[in-house]
Amino acid sequence: MLIRLFARSSLLANLEYRANFLGAVLTSGLDALWSVGAALVMFSHRPTLGGWTFHETLVVIGLFIAASALLDVAFQPNMRDVVEQVRTGAMDFTLLKPINAQFHATFRRYRLERLSGVMVGGGLIIYALGQMGSSPPIMHALAFAVLGIAGAVVLYAVMAMLSAIAFWAVDLHNLDVVVVGLLDMARYPASAFPEPVRGAIYTVIPVALITTVPAEALLGRLTLPAAALSLVIASMVFFASIAAWKLALRHYTSASS
Repeated sequence: MLIRLFARSSLLANLEYRANFLGAVLTSGLDALWSVGAALVMFSHRPTLGGWTFHETLVVIGLFIAASALLDVAFQPNMRDVVEQVRTGAMDFTLLKPINAQFHATFRRYRLERLSGVMVGGGLIIYALGQMGSSPPIMHALAFAVLGIAGAVVLYAVMAMLSAIAFWAVDLHNLDVVVVGLLDMARYPASAFPEPVRGAIYTVIPVALITTVPAEALLGRLTLPAAALSLVIASMVFFASIAAWKLALRHYTSASS
């Protein structure tokens, strides 16, 4: 499987700098402390945040930390590589390979040391559930897994669409900062935002699907129609990323030509 080969080659490269793993763990821990600390400050002034208790909010924060780690592991490094390859003309070699160009360009490299963030986020979710004294029913856990994958697909699709812009505007080395800023809106429950913003982060810029929706599924707060709509939106965003890449490739002019 190609992803396994890509991951193996990335792991071999990462092992040359083992101190990076400790740095990644420290960064993930500090991010968790920052998010939880900010939540503690907010909850010191109110009993709930958009109808969510403190420990319910920790589930959303845990998902945010895990999503940020996924961004660091796969999506950011590959997005930066796409920008650089288009700028230098190295994208030609990707297009010549007998595999899907979007797949190869957006899944080729990983910073596996950043997976520590997924563990930190998962640990925070487990802690929050333990403090609530609840064990999610199997159906809630399954819905959480499915919608969590859908959230990851949304995050990937947004990154893929933004990376496609590099085929028209070459100097976009800080483009991934846009995604980091958008993802930051998913740090806390979507219901904490006023209605115009809340609707936008569910549909127009669906970052709520990355954290709030899977958390709602795990906590039994999500209705079946809302779950189905979330999957439809995730599918639409994913296919939009494929369409964006096909359009970009049709307009690609090699830097070496």
